[in-house]
Amino acid sequence: MAPRALVLFTFLGTALLAACGGGGGITPSSTPTPAPSASATATPTPSSTATPTPSSTATPTPSGTATPTPSSKAVFTGGSKTVSCATTGCSVGMTAADNGYTASLTFGSNNASASFNLTMSWATFSQITGTFTPGALPTSIGTAIIYLDLVTASTTSFSATPGVTVSGSSFPGTHCGFAFYGVAGSGTGGSPQWNSMTAVGLSEVAPSGGSFTVPQGTLPPGNTVQFDAGTDQYIALYCH
Repeated sequence: MAPRALVLFTFLGTALLAACGGGGGITPSSTPTPAPSASATATPTPSSTATPTPSSTATPTPSGTATPTPSSKAVFTGGSKTVSCATTGCSVGMTAADNGYTASLTFGSNNASASFNLTMSWATFSQITGTFTPGALPTSIGTAIIYLDLVTASTTSFSATPGVTVSGSSFPGTHCGFAFYGVAGSGTGGSPQWNSMTAVGLSEVAPSGGSFTVPQGTLPPGNTVQFDAGTDQYIALYCH
């Protein structure tokens, strides 16, 4: 409600007296009482008090948290080939020379219930990109000629080691063979590492006529060459 102003006004009336008689009449003079000036008393209107509008507080936007990118797996860029491997075995070879060498592997009978795909990729050490967990072949084993990455589409066990043939114009030594990255022996436990094939009782061979061949080797009873589905199995061909 708006504030109300109270104004007071006072009025005084003039009396009129009339006398009758004779031929005339007298109108007595009237002494008026001066009317006081009316004064108005205004009730002041209070000033409105503004309610301050609080300043808005901005909610900070949190900075995003970046998800670290894991290291990429090793990729053998020299080449790759996939073959269908039967329960009786199969062979797979490099379709192009790397570092002046070509190679082929022959696998024998296995415990697969049906044919499965086997993929072999190859590269020199400098042609391996990404994170290569095994690292370079130790010089205590020999000088690596080529590295192979073998992957099977199903978990399979072979009763013998693969036969290996390598061809080239020259070799860095007079004793050659292959090394594998893993744990030597059956049920022995331990951490995977590079092992020469001599660790499982196979003998190295001497190159002759521009090539060397390591025949398939029968393992002691209870031992197999096992490939887990989709898992990389690394082999290094070497001489010393």
